[in-house]
Amino acid sequence: MSTIKKHSAKIALGAVLAAAMNVAVAQAPAAAENCASCHNDNGVTTDPNIPTIAGVGSFFLENQFAIFAESGRPCAADAFGDDAAADHCALVSSLSEDDRMALAEYYGEMSFEPFEQEFDAALAEQGASIHAASCDRCHTASGSEPFDDAGILAGQPIPYMIEQFKHYKAGERWQPESMAEVMQLSEDEMKALAHFYAREGQ
Repeated sequence: MSTIKKHSAKIALGAVLAAAMNVAVAQAPAAAENCASCHNDNGVTTDPNIPTIAGVGSFFLENQFAIFAESGRPCAADAFGDDAAADHCALVSSLSEDDRMALAEYYGEMSFEPFEQEFDAALAEQGASIHAASCDRCHTASGSEPFDDAGILAGQPIPYMIEQFKHYKAGERWQPESMAEVMQLSEDEMKALAHFYAREGQ
């Protein structure tokens, strides 16, 4: 076999091994079965009341699991109906620390895909001003950077975002003190901010 053919064979073998390793890394943790019923197998939402969790950042997801385990945010969403997975606090509390870390890494390494939705351009412009004044310090790149460890806002569903803004304002969801001051927004401001993040996810 010529040197070129040997080299090509090594490259081909390396590609096969790399693909096999990627499949192994992408193996879904058993606990992911509880998530897929609402967040889908790929972690990308198709429901305007449910967030995408794929690619939002492993550290952010670990943090959210801890918050759910301590009932630091609303445990259920009306969108889930009678689904047992609706009680996220009970669901996360039933998982071991290793399970939570495995889930966070599994979804954190996936690719984020923005929710397909329309947005109001005028509202988005108003929201851009609110973001620049109050949110950009922690949610950089218009809320699209997972390495901020603050989750991805750009491209999340508008109804879901508005609902979470209301939880923050009411003190129903854990947040840093600095954010608690910022989240005293009017409903119009919440709507504008949500439309801004929807635009930035396009």
